[in-house]
Amino acid sequence: MILEINKFSVSYGKIEAVKSVTLSLKEKEVVTVIGVNGAGKSSLLYGISGIVEAKGMIFYQEKDISKLPYNKRVKNGMILCPEGRRIFPSLAVEENLKLGSFSRGNAKKQMKIVFDLFPKLYERKKQIAGYLSGGEQQMLAIGRALMGDPKLLMLDEPSLGLAPIIVDQVYVALAELKKLGISILLIEQNAYQALSFADRAYILENGKVVVEGESKKLLNEDSVRKAYLGI
Repeated sequence: MILEINKFSVSYGKIEAVKSVTLSLKEKEVVTVIGVNGAGKSSLLYGISGIVEAKGMIFYQEKDISKLPYNKRVKNGMILCPEGRRIFPSLAVEENLKLGSFSRGNAKKQMKIVFDLFPKLYERKKQIAGYLSGGEQQMLAIGRALMGDPKLLMLDEPSLGLAPIIVDQVYVALAELKKLGISILLIEQNAYQALSFADRAYILENGKVVVEGESKKLLNEDSVRKAYLGI
């Protein structure tokens, strides 16, 4: 296992957003967490990455990192691509990418991987990032995360707000990352896209895991299709 969390909780004051969640992720595996808005999906990622305080056990590469600060988790290859892209709009594409390798990663090597995955970023490497389209900004956000040479890549809503054709392009790139052996923890509201892509899935409701299993099986379960796919 590259990641194991047990009885994992995240609270904001008196509000408990994530409630005693147990989750695991094998090396080279893609696991998705799906659920409606407010289910606690992003809070789960923030807790795992160390951005917000959390309670419970968290093992990364079989080591207890429960007390490890965010920056040291990044140095160990646990990289988060947050919701909302959060690029630096006044910097060029290439400058944004270089910042991703500040704590970890070989900038030259990782830059080639990013440009091979996203040729449009190479074409626009000197362009100011704020002038990119929404889809290109999402590619840049993922590319910046890849610059840190992740062992575990955590993606928060990579398809949010994108046109279907751009979503397809993003997921083609993610499939290539899977072939490279990068473990991926994917948070998605687009349940069909996530279940079609991932190996296993957890469904979160009100901060708790209510269903877990192989993605293909969940994709064919009537209760899941009705509740999350609108079918």
